[in-house]
Amino acid sequence: MDFIAVDWGSTRFRAWSMGADGDVLDSVESDTGLKAVEGGRFEAALMTACGDWLARDPGLPILMSGMVGSRAGWKEAPYCLCPADLAAVTADALRFEVAGHPAAILPGATCDDALGHADVMRGEEVQIFGAAGLLGVEDAVICIPGTHSKWARLEGGRLAGFETHMTGEIFALLRNQSLVGALAEGDADDPAAFRDGLAHGMATPLAHAAFAARADALRGTLPATSISAFLSGVLIGAELARRPEADEVVLMATGILAERYGAALDHVGAEVRFVDAKDATRAGQIRAAATLWPERVPA
Repeated sequence: MDFIAVDWGSTRFRAWSMGADGDVLDSVESDTGLKAVEGGRFEAALMTACGDWLARDPGLPILMSGMVGSRAGWKEAPYCLCPADLAAVTADALRFEVAGHPAAILPGATCDDALGHADVMRGEEVQIFGAAGLLGVEDAVICIPGTHSKWARLEGGRLAGFETHMTGEIFALLRNQSLVGALAEGDADDPAAFRDGLAHGMATPLAHAAFAARADALRGTLPATSISAFLSGVLIGAELARRPEADEVVLMATGILAERYGAALDHVGAEVRFVDAKDATRAGQIRAAATLWPERVPA
């Protein structure tokens, strides 16, 4: 083993025993996310998951990324300011020891918008640099859909900036806790309703566009079974209206999100390159570990 790579989020724990040339020797995944760790016993949770690996090599390094470095995590790792390359991110890593093993938590990234308001990410910066390495690119627009979707710009190998959109969270609130979603029946896929919502979300302010799901349903022009797909289109359309200009977008998504974002990007004429999020995470962690422990991890 060269090192242990850990992706520790709010709800999921993933770890890989990494060998030479980026080979995955073993892996573990569980629901022991930050919210499931009682009394701040993070070291105990890590040892439970990875103790057998650590026992085989007293000097085995541990690299962690994700929400484990947040204020609600194990140890808070202050954000790295953009623009930043991977060397700058790793230079800001929080280093410490776990049961005698060298450990580091990557810091995440932050940037300011045009009006001086902050944006932040934790874990996605590792995926962005990992995807760049997998694709062999230094310039790209990268979209990472999710609860808080990210649109990032990679320029000259540096994370130049990004925007976060609360798309997944707002969809859940509208669908499950609002008057708009109260009329919905199920969450069936409806490509036509999705495309209609997409166009409306791109052209109309979000707060108005979303209300059309209720108004159209009351007027009988939008079936109750299509409200969910329409709302999804509206919210993704609002993202696309602010997307960075690019002929090609690197999309880090699987399942229904890959289908819907892929369809949305096709709708606006953008080429899509898909990258698996777990592959990107591991690739980014390998690059970071090689910078942090060059004597141990081959570049």
